[in-house]
Amino acid sequence: MNLVSTGAFDRLQQALTAELLRTIKAELEKVEAPEDLVEQLTGSIGFAVASLIDDAAGFQTDGESVSPLLTFLTSEQTLEFCGGNSYMHEYVHRLLPKLFHSEG
Repeated sequence: MNLVSTGAFDRLQQALTAELLRTIKAELEKVEAPEDLVEQLTGSIGFAVASLIDDAAGFQTDGESVSPLLTFLTSEQTLEFCGGNSYMHEYVHRLLPKLFHSEG
């Protein structure tokens, strides 16, 4: 497996963040909660999950620190890597308005 940094990482992590938010929103809408509550919870849950993936929240299990590093499979033997931790959590509240207030 080869780790590469072609510049595609940011686009891919934004796509993953948007899909994470769409999935959370769809699940919350199943309980027929008010739209403003669904939006608030989607942002809150999305930020919390993204922070775990980004290793911004930090956690331990059985006394061992867990530090995920996100990569994207871009071909059979190639992983796109940004050289450090992802930063999906920074996109959550930037992408949220498009999901709830899209024009059209």
